[in-house]
Amino acid sequence: MAAGLTLDQPQRAFFAEHGWLVVRGVVAAARVAELAQVLDKLFMPAFYPSQGSHVWEVPGLSKGFEAVLRHARDPAMAALAAQALGARRLRLLQDTCLVKPPLTGGRVEWHQDYTYVGYLDPPRAITARLALAPCTPERGGMMVLDGSHRWGLLGGVQALSAPRVTDALRLLGDDEAARAAAGATAIGLEPGDVSLHHCLTFHGSGENRSAEARKTLITRYFDGECRLVPERLPSKEALAHFPADAEGRLSEEAFPVVYEAPH
Repeated sequence: MAAGLTLDQPQRAFFAEHGWLVVRGVVAAARVAELAQVLDKLFMPAFYPSQGSHVWEVPGLSKGFEAVLRHARDPAMAALAAQALGARRLRLLQDTCLVKPPLTGGRVEWHQDYTYVGYLDPPRAITARLALAPCTPERGGMMVLDGSHRWGLLGGVQALSAPRVTDALRLLGDDEAARAAAGATAIGLEPGDVSLHHCLTFHGSGENRSAEARKTLITRYFDGECRLVPERLPSKEALAHFPADAEGRLSEEAFPVVYEAPH
């Protein structure tokens, strides 16, 4: 990661207003190549044409690959997310990867991440997406609805219970629907660029119609002040994966602190 990279006040203000932000050239080319090789080992580009219109995802990739673990726990990366969110202490929720195969890579429906991580309260979580290949509209790049993080959660929490991401635009009220109809913003990224978005920001993506795969690494963080809301989890079995203390703070062993602002 680029040494000493921080968000300036205009960048922080942009995130606060729009609910998303792009930071260019965050990760060096050599490290991008190392991380891209991990995905190529998993998904074997030679077999892309036979896989159909899917989006491939592997949660918890850091458990098996040291390079991904270093990225997921990189305090410099977490610092950018913390500065955007305005959090003094940030913790790692999950890392994953998304690959859209060429020509067939499927769409991701419009949604809010908090629909699926709403077992945390308040809604103070943020997602960092690192591009390992160009992320353009033709490749099925992400789109956002500007300012939608201020609309609150539309629909109920579906934490660990939804079989797939479903289109949430149908839940919009008249005012929000009018804003959505005005158009989405495409988030274009080059390898090494990072986008950040709030857990309440509406986002989605189209099909990959290009001849090259779209590859991104995703790291989800949450504010250290968040508490677990057990009743928002679907079962006692699910609760076992979220050890928490008497105050509802998740275990640091399971969800480590990756950034803490200096005093």
